[in-house]
Amino acid sequence: MKWHIALARGLIRLGAFIQSSAVMVMTPEDLIEFSRQHYTKLTSIEGWNSDNVVAEGLYPQELQLLERLPFRTGQLLLLGVGGGREAIPFARMGFDVTGIDFIPEMVEGALANAASYNVQIKGLVQDIAALDMPAEAYDIAWLSAAMYSCLPSRARRVQMLRRVCRALKQGGYFAFQFQWDTHPQFSPKGALLRRIIAWLTLGNLSFESGDMLWCNVEFIHAFSSESDLRAEFAAGEFDVAWLNIPTVMSGRGEALLQKRHA
Repeated sequence: MKWHIALARGLIRLGAFIQSSAVMVMTPEDLIEFSRQHYTKLTSIEGWNSDNVVAEGLYPQELQLLERLPFRTGQLLLLGVGGGREAIPFARMGFDVTGIDFIPEMVEGALANAASYNVQIKGLVQDIAALDMPAEAYDIAWLSAAMYSCLPSRARRVQMLRRVCRALKQGGYFAFQFQWDTHPQFSPKGALLRRIIAWLTLGNLSFESGDMLWCNVEFIHAFSSESDLRAEFAAGEFDVAWLNIPTVMSGRGEALLQKRHA
């Protein structure tokens, strides 16, 4: 019967709605903890520290971003060190690398992996959203992969930018990628209903269009407005040295910011 098919399709849509609404019932702090719980799993730690992953080194898009930097030595602050995939080639190039991660086992693994490649790096356990580093200590800050989009709420991202800015020397650079997606995530009615869910549950009251749980394992905010990005960077006390917005509807963009001169 056709009504059975209609009912089935309705249940499928309802299931997708319920699943996509998971991002609404968690506060920004919950969303960070949600991601932390994924990365503290043994399978995740072993995966990021596997020989195959570490040996990949910098990806082509990251190498292109690196080419935009005006120098190849100095003090480099690597946010999200993981198993050392990026830290090791940076150290080999001549950078003095300090790697940060909020998972202690990741930091331990990165230090061990670097030693196996006969390079030395420093490692600290910190949450990048609450970064606490010495002022004007680094020439470059590098944020791993598209982790800029992993911080829930604009306020938290701006706070991170300001903390990174404080840690950079005058004229220092901050390089990172971000997730970009101009596909409409929700219909206006769907977005309104999800906001109501957030208010009823005292959850993600800082919800922004583009917030999602990527593969149901970690928070991602996909940007869709260049002007919003630039405004966010300016609020974080940075000037834009270079910005690459994907030409496709969905992909990763790159940003190279420079600490604003006092």
